[in-house]
Amino acid sequence: MFELLNNMDDDLLEKEIDKLLEGVEIDMDAINKKAHQKLTDNNKKRKRRKRYSYVAAACVCLLGVTTVYASDISETIKSFINKTPIYSTIVDGDAYYLKERHVLNNEIAIENIMVSEGNLEMEITANPSLSELGEINIIPQNDASTVYHPGGYSEEGKKYYFSFMNKTENNYNIKPFKDFKLVIGRNSYNVSLEKAKSLDLNGKIYTPNAGESNIKGVDIGAKVIDENGKSNIQFVTSFEDKSLKLVGLGKPIEAKVVSTFEKRDKGMFSSSTSSKAEELYAFDEMNTKYKLQIPENAKGRPVTVFETNAPKDKNLTLKLPALVASFDKTITSLPLSIPKEGEATLNKEIDFTIQKAVVKNVKRVSPASAQIEFELNTGGNKNIDIRSFSLNSPDIKKMSAEFNGNKAIMTLEFDKNLTTTNIQISYPQFVMTGNWSIDIK
Repeated sequence: MFELLNNMDDDLLEKEIDKLLEGVEIDMDAINKKAHQKLTDNNKKRKRRKRYSYVAAACVCLLGVTTVYASDISETIKSFINKTPIYSTIVDGDAYYLKERHVLNNEIAIENIMVSEGNLEMEITANPSLSELGEINIIPQNDASTVYHPGGYSEEGKKYYFSFMNKTENNYNIKPFKDFKLVIGRNSYNVSLEKAKSLDLNGKIYTPNAGESNIKGVDIGAKVIDENGKSNIQFVTSFEDKSLKLVGLGKPIEAKVVSTFEKRDKGMFSSSTSSKAEELYAFDEMNTKYKLQIPENAKGRPVTVFETNAPKDKNLTLKLPALVASFDKTITSLPLSIPKEGEATLNKEIDFTIQKAVVKNVKRVSPASAQIEFELNTGGNKNIDIRSFSLNSPDIKKMSAEFNGNKAIMTLEFDKNLTTTNIQISYPQFVMTGNWSIDIK
């Protein structure tokens, strides 16, 4: 009990104690007053430990008859303690967002923008084409030495979606900020964001049925939220390994992944197979299924809020067959010797922490290109499959890859007669097949 309480922050603890003691005849005001008097001269950590002793006995009495809720405290609530809903997604830690559409001038408007640890996204509408807009930068007001610029983008008509990276450090080290200067071409605009509220842990979070998950270290939860007159579903995910991040919910429709990476004069160009997932469903007691649909105006990625036409106050069972997660980091740096002709056997293991792969061989296919073959999913965990990963080297001009089942082939293009290089393997994605089932009652 003490270990559980010591791992919870004060605000959350207050809420959970109030829940556990609801209906119990105990003078908490008197207890708190005495506790605070006794703890005045102690440090914060000792404050919490001593204060807990006044309520631990009452909590223990109730835990015996509220084992389900106690399980939620020890597993779900603790793992979701750092989550923040923002738009249609959930992030870790502090997050800031644009509360409403912001018009910059008669041609450009910001539709939405969100920033959190390691993530900065912006969507704008603009009459000028992307090439006419000019260079785009974001400079935080509290850190003028750091500049963020688009690391990737997509467009649909006059709408442009940008994913930013740290231009100063050439990485994805992004720190949350409230106020910033947006530079588009020769013009600059001052913009202020709203801070998003943390996940309401005081509300009911439903968890998977015991023993039905096949993935250790992955916590899944769901909340029912009322929006637009419907009872929508909000999924919450948490990973024991904090460097793992959610990419998407559901099993990808395309099992095979084809990706390219190319260095060009204006920067790097990359593309990949769509990660669109199979439909998700909820089932009622009569086994009638209701599709979970991504809201038409969904903002933020990955989308974790879904609309459903299921009647309100109806008992439902959510089915989540799989999810996609990634490590947003470099896994290893691999020295590579490329034969001048023919093929060389390597058999070098790569440890992705939650799965493994083997670099089988490298083969020269032309004076300026080579192929590398990988055997995937050699770590023995049948419920986690490597979906893709990136491979980079200063010597590589272009890379194309195909991931299919337990095999991957990468073709590298480089300067003629290259024989040695150092390649970085990074940003792996995994399909986790947990077959989670969550009862909502």
